[in-house]
Amino acid sequence: MKIRWIFPVMVAGTISLGAQSLQAKERIHQSEARELVKQGEMLSLDDLLARHGERLAGHLLDVELEREHGRLVYEIEVLGEDGQVREFEIDARSGELLKQKLED
Repeated sequence: MKIRWIFPVMVAGTISLGAQSLQAKERIHQSEARELVKQGEMLSLDDLLARHGERLAGHLLDVELEREHGRLVYEIEVLGEDGQVREFEIDARSGELLKQKLED
């Protein structure tokens, strides 16, 4: 009888974890981002590019702005001058570099 309960419990746990991960990241729409910059709640992309110009040198491939666990985060993907693709996570309020990694 105990074995019968394992599967429903595992499924419920998986669904719960999936829902939490969906809630953990929320994409920010352009209009909301403009308003947040205007209100001084976050830095503009131009400001971040100026602050991290050397680090972000190369060809800008993708930029996403998300709210992750209550924090506004820019995810910026760059094709560097060395041919490597890098992804950077930068705090949109402070401009602090949170994470940097090479893409495969």
